[in-house]
Amino acid sequence: EPMVVWDKVTRLKRLVSITRKPNTQWKQELGILRPPKNFPEIKKGWPVFDRPFDPSQLETLSSFRVYKPPEKPRVLVSRNSSDYTQDNLHELMGKFQFEVRGQFPGNAELAEREVFKTAYALHLVGWLKVRGYFWLGHVQGDTYALSYFRRWLEEKHLSGEAGTMDWVRLWDMNTGLESPLEYKHLICVKDRRKYKNRKVHILSSLEKVQIKRFEREAAQQLRKQEERAPFGGGGA
Repeated sequence: EPMVVWDKVTRLKRLVSITRKPNTQWKQELGILRPPKNFPEIKKGWPVFDRPFDPSQLETLSSFRVYKPPEKPRVLVSRNSSDYTQDNLHELMGKFQFEVRGQFPGNAELAEREVFKTAYALHLVGWLKVRGYFWLGHVQGDTYALSYFRRWLEEKHLSGEAGTMDWVRLWDMNTGLESPLEYKHLICVKDRRKYKNRKVHILSSLEKVQIKRFEREAAQQLRKQEERAPFGGGGA
């Protein structure tokens, strides 16, 4: 009996010596309160990470076989800046994505028309998503057209009737794309949601507007009460 207890004690000491102590100066030791690991969503055995909005990926694939033309020989694009001059710089293709925040009244119909005409006149391809409070877009084309469209966005060349642009954000800017490009046309992504789903969004936006109005009226009433109150608050 004592030998069994002694063996267990020596084994316990051996395991404790092997186990490393957590270094709290390097990272926090949460112990049993450690949160679970974040795993991506798995679809058909493949992990799906956060991806930017792309209307081409939302289309459901047909169950029928789609004809695929024979692959054309790949044309390598030179990415050396010394190979391009003012004469052949238009042959260099590029892309970028953008986001615009602001106020665009009338269901942003006039703003959508203006930004679409501007991009279409520059022979850009991709997609545009224009709503009442924001824009999203992904455009591709030659470098000259992209630079003009980027300047149009950054300098906020939008008419006053179409709305106001508060700020512009550009990302995923790249040049040296191989032809043919990923997109072949310029499209506007419309709101295809059903009315019951759009109604929920409309009601929530109306509630926000009403709350702001109540807060503004409460602040005005409080200011009037402070102005009417006698200064000093003197007593008898």
